[in-house]
Amino acid sequence: MKRLSSLLLAPLLAGCGSLSAAPTAGELLDAPTTLNIAGKPVKADAFPRLNRDVFSVKVRLSTSRAALPGLKVTDMYVVTGDGVWTADNTTNTPWKCPTSCVIALGRGAANGLKTGAGVQVILNLQDSQGRQYLLRDAQAQVK
Repeated sequence: MKRLSSLLLAPLLAGCGSLSAAPTAGELLDAPTTLNIAGKPVKADAFPRLNRDVFSVKVRLSTSRAALPGLKVTDMYVVTGDGVWTADNTTNTPWKCPTSCVIALGRGAANGLKTGAGVQVILNLQDSQGRQYLLRDAQAQVK
């Protein structure tokens, strides 16, 4: 009986603690360009830059109302003509930004990206309660 119960529980426990796969290009492009978080409309403005073989994206999250407490960027994706680029690291910074915005920076290898390319920047956001959201910038161009 003990052996049978462990065999039945094994498939259920296998999913516990596993990481979900990275979003597909289609899922990322389905992300909204405006989110309503705690009654505040939140938008993203992305500024992708290429410096030799390092690609970086500075993103400004903003709202028309007061502060965005606890909102942070946890992952950054860029949909290009060749696929999905994922930032190697993403940091939230306290750069010159009023309380109604959040600035994040993502960096990684350029992987063939070219200056002038049109891209879509998508952010994975987390609020102070741990809820996750995807938010997309309407359109950006690599500089």
